[in-house]
Amino acid sequence: MLRRMARWFGLSVVVAVLLLAAFAFYLRHPSGDPIAVLPQNQEPVRATLLEEFHEDDRLIQRHRIEDPALGEVGLVVSLPEPLPEQPLPLVVVLGGLGSGLSTIRQLPPAGDNIVVGYDWPLPDKLPRGVDFLRQGPALYERVLTVPGQIAAVIAWAAAQPWAEPDRISLLTFSLGAMAAPAAQRLLQAQGGQVAWTVLAYGGADLGSLAESHPRIRRHWVSPLVGWIADFYFGPLDPAVHLPHLSGRFLVIGGEDDGLVPEDAARLMEELAPEPKRVVRLVGDHIGVGGGQEALMAEILAVVESWLKEQGAVNPR
Repeated sequence: MLRRMARWFGLSVVVAVLLLAAFAFYLRHPSGDPIAVLPQNQEPVRATLLEEFHEDDRLIQRHRIEDPALGEVGLVVSLPEPLPEQPLPLVVVLGGLGSGLSTIRQLPPAGDNIVVGYDWPLPDKLPRGVDFLRQGPALYERVLTVPGQIAAVIAWAAAQPWAEPDRISLLTFSLGAMAAPAAQRLLQAQGGQVAWTVLAYGGADLGSLAESHPRIRRHWVSPLVGWIADFYFGPLDPAVHLPHLSGRFLVIGGEDDGLVPEDAARLMEELAPEPKRVVRLVGDHIGVGGGQEALMAEILAVVESWLKEQGAVNPR
């Protein structure tokens, strides 16, 4: 009985704190304009080279962007070695959290193409309990910087002498696919452009995604969680930004995705602008369940075939 009362009390405190924070957020951003809410850099993007090393006939460089609005942004660049004199297609990759280097290492050999990975500014596991209440506000502010950070990474990479600015691809998976539309819209607002975008295993309507999470959907609090996600993360929602994007799109989803509900997956497929291709693969969410090595190989084969068909990358 006491344990149950403690849980109820703890949940009540969390809800009260979130509601107060929601009110404060509304006072700070009364317009509700998602572009105005999301931090973005106001000056030309500059990066500092931190280190470089060789790996599998590639030159790997770690860079850091420092921006007053975005904080520190980490990225990794994989260059062919030797580097050809002519500019090369640019492929920017967003995985589901983690470092840019770990994401790049999951890809097949890149050949005469430049690959850029993004270091997520978020922990792999979120804090819980009291730690969540203490660290939550700072984490939330960091989440809001993610689209602006991604846009800054693409803008910086596109301006380098080794990159073809007209052949930029954005490959996104899981959480990366949910952050990509907001980032691409910010980039477009700044005069940049992504020509080809892959949205793999993502979904639109973040409230629906949160409410349908396996750990939440059978709990009575799930509608409240969905409302909170809509309120706090509405400016990041792919549904808000997809209709405003340009370029070519490949949308990939799983037939039996246990993390992304069918309505959220369908909404992303519908809102992705034309011209687009939609592909459904057999299996669960990427990174969930067995057979992941085979599923990842199938996903990457679909992506590579589409990019080559589009003329987005140089053949390996």
